[in-house]
Amino acid sequence: MTQGRLEALAHPARVAMVRLLAELPDEHTAYDPRCGTAYGVCFCHLQEKTGLSAPTVSHHLRILREAGLVEGVRVGRWTYYRLRPGALEALAHELLRLAQQARKALEAERAV
Repeated sequence: MTQGRLEALAHPARVAMVRLLAELPDEHTAYDPRCGTAYGVCFCHLQEKTGLSAPTVSHHLRILREAGLVEGVRVGRWTYYRLRPGALEALAHELLRLAQQARKALEAERAV
């Protein structure tokens, strides 16, 4: 799964979307009126902030959703998007593990 998540973040537009979603909550965040839980932001907000066409935003959101980094919350006719923090944390943890493994290999090589 790590490879798919890395590939999803390999495009600048998708990184920009992840950054926008990481800034939530902001004035564009929709909330559940019953409990106050943040749904996320609507598609049009992402389109406006990135300056990309609707089909392009849709394409990038699909890739981020398939990688498990973003989820869509359907409320009536609207879908709101938000990050899945656990998926980002798992990716960060895996990258940290790889960095530590590489560091150990370098240190072992220098010790020889």
